[in-house]
Amino acid sequence: MDGARSAPTQTVHQPRSPTPSSSQNIDEGRFPPGTLLAQRYRIVSLLGRGGMGEVYRANDLLLGQAVALKFLPSEWTSHEETLARFRNEVRIARQISHPNVCRVHDIGAAEGSIYLSMEYVDGEDLASLLRRIGRLPPDKALEIARQLCAGLAAAHDKGVLHRDLKPGNIMLDGKGQLRITDFGLAGMAGDVQDIRSGTPGYMAPEQRSGREVTARSDIYALGVVLHEVFTGSRSSVDSSHPDLAPEVDRV
Repeated sequence: MDGARSAPTQTVHQPRSPTPSSSQNIDEGRFPPGTLLAQRYRIVSLLGRGGMGEVYRANDLLLGQAVALKFLPSEWTSHEETLARFRNEVRIARQISHPNVCRVHDIGAAEGSIYLSMEYVDGEDLASLLRRIGRLPPDKALEIARQLCAGLAAAHDKGVLHRDLKPGNIMLDGKGQLRITDFGLAGMAGDVQDIRSGTPGYMAPEQRSGREVTARSDIYALGVVLHEVFTGSRSSVDSSHPDLAPEVDRV
């Protein structure tokens, strides 16, 4: 949900990130607009919901800025494994400071629920954009590729493996600025235990087989995402695209 409009699984989706609610006008979620939480956050609207809870847009009255609040389902507040993952998301994501990585601020509790506060991104996720328009124009695709590589490199420079890079966990704001979100499955290089966690279509072969997960596993996922960005479809055995610029096709 993550700095983002997107939701859990971070900027909030991403088995994890909620998708925008189709009945948003009727279903306001647990916290209707105007609700004051933790004497600090005024709820503006429900942004989305999914298996890992709900994401709201809220005004941070202390700092005077919009934020996204990602709430765990109330019945999970005593589930230690899920809480550990939530805390890990904050701990890992806060180590990365980069314009192309969604900022996670803090973890807190309100009305018996645990939440993450993070950067609010006023835009849409890449998955929605690709569904809406398909293959992106070459110049737009190149710009997304540059920003995505920069954000992922910043994470890897800190020893952080994202482990769930996919279009649903990539947010784009109205100015075209990209943020990588949802570090719920992230881990430090050399310290990952549940190797097979992730989204199957974007997992590297060594990750799917349970052998290992490394920075190269994230780069495999990056390749799958970029294939969708430049061609409008998932990669296949015949992955050559003569209509692409030769340098892009080689990548």
